[in-house]
Amino acid sequence: MARYYFDTRDNDDFIPDVEGVEIATFEQVKIAASEAMADFAKDVLPGSVVRILMIEVRDDLRSILRVVLRFEIEHVAAH
Repeated sequence: MARYYFDTRDNDDFIPDVEGVEIATFEQVKIAASEAMADFAKDVLPGSVVRILMIEVRDDLRSILRVVLRFEIEHVAAH
């Protein structure tokens, strides 16, 4: 099994993953990245108006996958 690192970015804040996790297949990496983004978004989006979240997955050599979520609340009609 290979070790993968899930670095996160919340707008301009970058948090590197220094531990990583061992995952057997690239398909499982994609699922883990999607689940991580869902958890990340659930924790930080409430109360936000505009937010760009990113999880970049890398192995020991290079980046292999990016998951990006752009969240925006736009007022379109007056009440």
